Amino acid sequence: MIYLKSNPKGIDIQIQRIQQYLYDKLSSEYSCEIYAYSRAYKDNENGSIKPLAYVSSGSYKELLTDNNIKGLHYFFIEDDEAEILSDSCLSTNDVDIIFFVNDITKVRGDITHYADEEIKETVKDYIYKLGFKPQSVTKGGKALEGFDISKIKFIHPFNVFKIKITINNY
Repeated sequence: MIYLKSNPKGIDIQIQRIQQYLYDKLSSEYSCEIYAYSRAYKDNENGSIKPLAYVSSGSYKELLTDNNIKGLHYFFIEDDEAEILSDSCLSTNDVDIIFFVNDITKVRGDITHYADEEIKETVKDYIYKLGFKPQSVTKGGKALEGFDISKIKFIHPFNVFKIKITINNY
């Protein structure tokens, strides 16, 4: 399932291009549920920060604790500050793509060991092929730094990682 914005503007145009590309590639690579969300928003509810993604008709979904997905889901978090390129109206911004693998055995059931590196490398390769150079990869709880992760258990078959890229010219 992919959640696309109906009329993206600004950075959302590039994010949606990446979102669709990754969804198409990962859906053909893996035979599991894949949920692709667009740019999420940091919601601060009673001091607890959680990512919310628009899904439809004014509805938003909290993305950290969805254990119903037996596969993987991902979303985008935009850095709070964009750099304006000199003498233009174009911008550049860092974006994190956060991937949750809720059940690694459903994503890579063909591998008997903990296949976190195989999944991460596949995703990194797809991002690179789309023309973006991953700046960094962060795994585990540190990948969710800044969010309330008190209800998440980082144990097998769960895995989380984020890949930081720079999006230019939007």
